[in-house]
Amino acid sequence: MYEFPTSKLTSPNRNDSRKPLILVGTGSFNPITFMHLRMMEMAKDYFKNEYQVIGGYLSPVGDGYEKKTLIESSHRTTMVELSIDDSDWLMMDRFESNKPIFTPTREVLDHIKLNVENYLKSSENIICNVNVKLVCGADLLGSFNIPKLWSDGDMDLLSSKDSFGIAVISRSGSDLNNIISINQILTKNKDGIYFVPVDITNDVSSTKIREKIRNNLSIKYLVPDKALNYIKSNNIYKTEIPEFRNKL
Repeated sequence: MYEFPTSKLTSPNRNDSRKPLILVGTGSFNPITFMHLRMMEMAKDYFKNEYQVIGGYLSPVGDGYEKKTLIESSHRTTMVELSIDDSDWLMMDRFESNKPIFTPTREVLDHIKLNVENYLKSSENIICNVNVKLVCGADLLGSFNIPKLWSDGDMDLLSSKDSFGIAVISRSGSDLNNIISINQILTKNKDGIYFVPVDITNDVSSTKIREKIRNNLSIKYLVPDKALNYIKSNNIYKTEIPEFRNKL
């Protein structure tokens, strides 16, 4: 049975003028890599002077996401949970991964915001407006310019500082200003789009990890050890397209 995770939430300090903030990372996590985790840590450092970062959530997509290389959510969520077990602030939410159909990102952030505020009210007797921001890479921001991929309403809410906001960690070669300049909604909401600087570069991607596994090459020190051991134990990512995808 689904239960919203709250075990690592920190109660906002009532005497602190900074607003409470939750950071959310979404995606395939196919598999989770150290870069996924570093993105969350970099975003936390970026916002810590302006906000009280009271928690963070990773939300893997469900099996209904139409991507042929996606393995079962049961594997992906287990690897995420194993990888953040030693984190004192990151949690995984199964709201999205439990659903058999694709869940829009805006609905995920709505769900997390509502549940965090309800938890603080019922368990901590704290009534407050919790800020929630999406943490992503430049590729997700760039996807806002793909026609009909995102609804204008969701794009507006996600990028608006008054609603949510987006923290973008840029990979080398990405032109974030150009991505924004050719999109009217992003241009209007540019104050709600935060460029998080990358001081130590890391170009690890899940795609490269899967390719290495298929070629029987080492992925040691590219993914958390617990995820690595899980991959080996379950013999996954040996083929480009998982067998279960052909059955959907």
